[in-house]
Amino acid sequence: MGQWFLNLISEAENMRIFSGILRLSLSILCGGILGIERGKANRSAGMRTYSLVCMSAALVMLTGEYMYEEFHTGDPARLGAQVVSGIGFLGAGSIIIEGNTKIRGLTTAAGLWAAACIGLAIGIGFYVGGILATGAVYIVVTKFRGISDHFTHNDMWMRVYVEFHDVVKLQEIRSAAEAFGLKVGNVILNEPKDGGVYNAVISLKLPEDRSNAQVVYYLEKMQGVYAVKQIF
Repeated sequence: MGQWFLNLISEAENMRIFSGILRLSLSILCGGILGIERGKANRSAGMRTYSLVCMSAALVMLTGEYMYEEFHTGDPARLGAQVVSGIGFLGAGSIIIEGNTKIRGLTTAAGLWAAACIGLAIGIGFYVGGILATGAVYIVVTKFRGISDHFTHNDMWMRVYVEFHDVVKLQEIRSAAEAFGLKVGNVILNEPKDGGVYNAVISLKLPEDRSNAQVVYYLEKMQGVYAVKQIF
């Protein structure tokens, strides 16, 4: 009887080890799938970052589950909530800011948050939810941009971030844009601090015969313009 009980405990421990390995491995795989796409897009957070975030979130849930089963203390849901709120520092670090304007990185930040949530789902044993969410996030990140561009094609609006040496140059940029066949919309001017350069975010409506790349190239050639970047 005693030996049977010891064997049962041993089998239960082996199942726990197998389950832990499966969950951590699956979380690394799911995070890596999302990170590969971001890496191809030349974003600051790539495959390794996403894999670590997803795996760490899964480990938190495994730890919470272990504490509850072994010591009947702790709350796995509360530990998971801390992961969701704590992932913000990584998301903030992935957003690139120039002047006072967020240029890019919001999709990467949202992806990191999603990777953490996927890790939590896998860590608690909700494999189906984690796998389905991985597929859904991957489709959104890789395919929805083209769909969005398709639906907004008729409007043909773009936003550009421009750096220039003085405020007078802004009016010259507006005039040059209009001469290029563009309609100037909203303009947000950011004045420099401590002798820095001026910068502005300008909304431009393009005619059908102009492309975004042509607009950026045209503005970059202007005298006194230091940098031009399209804002996505």
